[in-house]
Amino acid sequence: MPGYDPDAPVIVIEIGNTTTAIGTWHKDQLKTPLSVSTDDEAGFDQALEAHVDAMPKRRVAAVIIGSVVPQALQRIQGCLENRFDLNTLVVGDTIPLPIDVGVADATAIGVDRVCAAAAAYDKLQTGCIIVDFGSAVTVDLVDDEGTLVGGAILPGLKMQLRALHECTAALPEVKPGLPETPYGRNTTEAMQAGVCRGVVGAVRALVEAYANSLNRWPQVLGTGGDLTLVGPICDFLDTQVQYLVLRGVGVAYMKHLKAMGV
Repeated sequence: MPGYDPDAPVIVIEIGNTTTAIGTWHKDQLKTPLSVSTDDEAGFDQALEAHVDAMPKRRVAAVIIGSVVPQALQRIQGCLENRFDLNTLVVGDTIPLPIDVGVADATAIGVDRVCAAAAAYDKLQTGCIIVDFGSAVTVDLVDDEGTLVGGAILPGLKMQLRALHECTAALPEVKPGLPETPYGRNTTEAMQAGVCRGVVGAVRALVEAYANSLNRWPQVLGTGGDLTLVGPICDFLDTQVQYLVLRGVGVAYMKHLKAMGV
């Protein structure tokens, strides 16, 4: 990449099933992250312009995307390439994954999980567990050598509550919430308590099993859209980090530059 300034700020984007996050990556740091609904095209345009306005001379050096939603990726790439005179860089496609992946098919694992693992290991430089409370809940393990060795996927809070409503005749449509008591005092609270505390219990069991496989208790990082809700009852979390996947998109770009000798 001759003549390219590695210190120039760039735009990083994470396209998720529910939300899309956008931020500026500058000098190995994530700046001013914003989130919009993945279906909100106008909201994305506004968030993009806010970041462009903050760029020196409104010049965007590069745009790096991590996505698990192919249709949204195609739409956003088209928007960006019409808006800027540059090609977007896509993690796992036009630039490599930012961490070694020790599973049978590294191309099949979600880019969001890989980016979160890369950001966590880049921060800690040791084996760790990453719990992402998103549309799905993922619990992933990175070993001491910095390899994402695998993980587990559970239905997210909204998904479970929606299934209870859609697959029964009488259970209502309920939003995630955490009742004051561990037991529900009505149907809505019973569904919320069962799903929220049930997910936390399942994650705790997975974390303990991973710790046994490492023969020690590793650092456990939490992230994701529902972290604010369930984080207070996750006493096994050592660190809570918002926008961990988006940070991993920046790490992927940083490693790409290094590999290119920039």
